[in-house]
Amino acid sequence: MHHQEQLQTPLLPSQLAVSSMSAEETKPDWLQGSEEAGYGSNANEDFSSPTNNEEDRSPLPFLQRAQSASIIMSLLLSPVAIILVSIWASSLGGVSWSQGEAPRVFNWHPVLMVTAYAMMNVGALIFRVSGTSAYQTSTSALSASSHSKKRGIAKLFHASSWSLIFIFGIVAMLAVFKSHNDPISGYIANLYSFHSWAGVLTLTLYTLQFIVGVLAFGGFLSGRSRFSSPAVMEIHKFTGTYIHILVTATIMMGIQEKEGFVQCSYSVDSADLMPLLNYGQIPYSCKISHGLGLVILAMGLCTSFGLAHFPAL
Repeated sequence: MHHQEQLQTPLLPSQLAVSSMSAEETKPDWLQGSEEAGYGSNANEDFSSPTNNEEDRSPLPFLQRAQSASIIMSLLLSPVAIILVSIWASSLGGVSWSQGEAPRVFNWHPVLMVTAYAMMNVGALIFRVSGTSAYQTSTSALSASSHSKKRGIAKLFHASSWSLIFIFGIVAMLAVFKSHNDPISGYIANLYSFHSWAGVLTLTLYTLQFIVGVLAFGGFLSGRSRFSSPAVMEIHKFTGTYIHILVTATIMMGIQEKEGFVQCSYSVDSADLMPLLNYGQIPYSCKISHGLGLVILAMGLCTSFGLAHFPAL
């Protein structure tokens, strides 16, 4: 018996395009050829010819402007926070690392922590500032090589800044233990406050986040492990934002705790019905720390809003 071959009619180019589009639409979002698809493989994407859908669909203009303003505000407030905490430490006697000067040794703790927090804001926003965030549709207008180069620089800055932040955090914790265990100045209990517990938890989560980030996105496991999957990137973004919020809250708790030791209250002989009239009686160092707390709060809000991902409309 002879088997007859079935002849297939060649598909027209238009039919091939429709077939390709149908197959693309059935893929998960992170496998489709969008600018959010690859977190480490952007060099293989075509950013030179954005589709009409990419050009038309974007977050509302006022949200984009608000995010840009929030990012600028956070970056401007970062050096302000460093200046304020330096003035605060100076008003409390300055800093030292000598035995017998426990209060001044402790002052390294807020200085280093606030400085690290300011650097964290810059490091977290670097992808938005450089225009290489996977959430920014503007990256689709870049060439593949240009986008890959800019994102590589942003990743290096991000990793470098967070490495330095980690060192600052460790030294800041050492300053607390050194000041609390000074035989000349006197011993003070450790880890007795909620602020200290929150601080240890935050530093632990930060360390885990740092290790996973280095392994997953530093090229050590790329292409050989599930650590390099886009799902890990989304988890990395979520935990990074969560840690940033934790740091913001922990710093404000620390300011409040320190103000309790400084005794920011003032004496009154009658009902204090108009506290603003007694503003001048608040100690100078407390006024500085109040201002620092407000700046930290504003930085946390601006950075969180600047990192938010609003769906395309």
